[in-house]
Amino acid sequence: MIRTDRREKKLKENKRRDGFMTPYAITITRQFGSEGREIGKQLAERLHCHYYDRSVIEQEAAQKDESLAALVALKQVEGYYKMAYPLGIGSSLKQEKMFQAQSAVLLEHAAKENCVIVGRCADYALADYPDCINIFIHSDMENRVKAVSKRLNITENKAKDLIQKKDKQRASYYNYYSSKRWGDSTSYHLTLDAGKLGIDGCVDMILKFREIMDAQK
Repeated sequence: MIRTDRREKKLKENKRRDGFMTPYAITITRQFGSEGREIGKQLAERLHCHYYDRSVIEQEAAQKDESLAALVALKQVEGYYKMAYPLGIGSSLKQEKMFQAQSAVLLEHAAKENCVIVGRCADYALADYPDCINIFIHSDMENRVKAVSKRLNITENKAKDLIQKKDKQRASYYNYYSSKRWGDSTSYHLTLDAGKLGIDGCVDMILKFREIMDAQK
């Protein structure tokens, strides 16, 4: 309870310090194995704000519509399942409902609190939101292969195959549900090479970018 209270206090202090009339959101889209999720987590820590990714958003979406529960029922199964099915398993109609429900959840969070959101086409869902910065994280194949191989304890050949498949699935998901192109620099405010900058360097660059954008308001 004490830890939660301290975190909420930091969130409120951060909001007052920024002086925002409305909460801000930072969305992160990323290549598989580029450490985009970890960058998002550390960014949220640095900003003392809320962090959301698939594991939270899809559960909240399912709570809005009980018919979507089956799409996330297998979420507890670790490994390939989550990576292979961005919207879970189910009919195309239910997957469409899941996307709409997730978008509603994202809008609700962005409207009431400062947050960092990884994946879920969040940049598209928040396209009309005034205080939103959209980031794309990428890295070269060699760095990603090593990272995925180590994290999943698989051979580098299997890691490369998984990366290629996962990137294709992410692109397909993003391009289908949004009016933009996954990985296209014009779809984002800032693209960063995590292989060159590292996790800390990417977080620093995003914070600096946000500082510059804030100064222009």
